[in-house]
Amino acid sequence: MTAARFRVGPSDGPTVADVLERMGGASRGFAGAAAEGRAFLNARRARPDDAVVPGDELAVWPARRDAPGAPPVEVLARWGEILVVSKPAALPTAPERRGTRSLITEVAELLGLRAPPHAASRLDVGVSGAVLCATGPRGQRHLAAMREAGRIARVYVGVAGGRVEGAGTWDAPIGAARSRGGRSLPAVGGAGAKPAATRYRAVASAGGGVAAATLLRLDPVTGRMHQLRVHAAHAGAPLLGDRDHGGARSLTTARGRVLPLSRIALHALRVTVPDEAGEERTALSPVPDELRDLWGALDGDGSAWEEVLTATPEAALPPGAPSGAR
Repeated sequence: MTAARFRVGPSDGPTVADVLERMGGASRGFAGAAAEGRAFLNARRARPDDAVVPGDELAVWPARRDAPGAPPVEVLARWGEILVVSKPAALPTAPERRGTRSLITEVAELLGLRAPPHAASRLDVGVSGAVLCATGPRGQRHLAAMREAGRIARVYVGVAGGRVEGAGTWDAPIGAARSRGGRSLPAVGGAGAKPAATRYRAVASAGGGVAAATLLRLDPVTGRMHQLRVHAAHAGAPLLGDRDHGGARSLTTARGRVLPLSRIALHALRVTVPDEAGEERTALSPVPDELRDLWGALDGDGSAWEEVLTATPEAALPPGAPSGAR
């Protein structure tokens, strides 16, 4: 699919919204293109009220069809200009070139905001959970300052293929590496590698043989792209469904049941951040049914999900015990 491209004329109107309406509006799927992130003015993503002048180029990409049965976006907490919202796995955090839906555009519609909020943290497509957003410049500055000061704490839960034992820190540096398909993906030791650290704890195990799996609590210390996914794969236990980093595309259980993996088995469970008054705030994003169902199909103990928040990464290690793989 390619974009529809228009050269703005003298009578097309003063804004992107005016041009889109003149070019066909709702009848051609252009009416909401700018709000959905599908419109680009001179190769930069456009907002509806962006000004245009004759000679500008406006490109509109076709809408991506929504995934059937996708769960709704939910606002988990709101403190002034700070929001915590839940992202379904199928949604991108911010608009893609062809995406009709994204987390921030859904939040704007849900709350009646004039513009989408700023996503202060991002989750990959295929990953679900809590995302921090700011609805205004004050909130955006505050979250940036909290991130710089290391005051934002996140807890993730993931299901890794294979066995992981104990707890510790994965601290291999992460950079960019060329993948087989020609894409540049984050990788341990890749070009421009930067320090990265992830604290982990194996909470429970399930399955056996080729279907062995481990429920992990993951606490990122740094925030490199794909960090948790890369570190788990480097430790020999890629997250289930993470095709980019060696995760299984499907599993066959001990009973012979084939489980297709349509998402990455990673969920942002909790985020903690001081609000603008300095009071520490916490929001939880419930583990989605598809991950609970996956764990159950592997004969995993359902109570293990509740143990994730109490099983801190390194606190329960006996004195003198090794901290685990790095």
